Amino acid sequence: MKTPDFLAELDVRAIVRILADTASISDPAEQRRFVMQSLSTLVDADTWVWGVSPLLEPGQQPVYLYQHTHGLDDARMSRFLRAVEHPDTGAMTAPLAVAMLQAGSRVTRDRSRIVAPERFAISPARPFWEAADIGPLLISIGPVPGVGTSVAGFYRHVGAPEFTLRETRIMHIVLTELPWLHSAGLPHAAAAPAVLLSPRQRLVINHLVQGQSRQSTATHLG
Repeated sequence: MKTPDFLAELDVRAIVRILADTASISDPAEQRRFVMQSLSTLVDADTWVWGVSPLLEPGQQPVYLYQHTHGLDDARMSRFLRAVEHPDTGAMTAPLAVAMLQAGSRVTRDRSRIVAPERFAISPARPFWEAADIGPLLISIGPVPGVGTSVAGFYRHVGAPEFTLRETRIMHIVLTELPWLHSAGLPHAAAAPAVLLSPRQRLVINHLVQGQSRQSTATHLG
């Protein structure tokens, strides 16, 4: 049976409520946290991240700086970052970057629409994602003219059900209707030099951005 092209009334009401409540919050950082936590509940995700990418181009290793996260303790965050930095992760996500560049606007996809399941099954990056207990994922990226890309992701534990088309639509609609959240107060300019850093240095920066001490960062990175 074909999936309907519309959302149920309850979903629409939930989206409207998120948008309205977000507008009543003055601080952009708190707005982002509220939006992601509200969406996380709505799409049944256990982990989420919101950040920026000064380099997200096909054929080049992506660079990310995560400003807001939920559901990742220090150890799991370290494993997550190692999975993100794996060269084959960059290769598998290249089609997502291509789709964004071709559309010139935000794109939102679950893993099966980013990389074929049979391709992911043999990826050398897969053990890194499983070590971080990251199973199904839902990613939304959008261009921020002149500075880079806004990146938001929802994740479920390994073995959990995949995200549905309904959940993808909900995430896409909400993030598309809040364009200012993808630039206001985000470290796009500060993230630009991260392109010049080594993968290990980027791991360190992301740990420090999350408020971890240098000692804790050193412990988890080894």
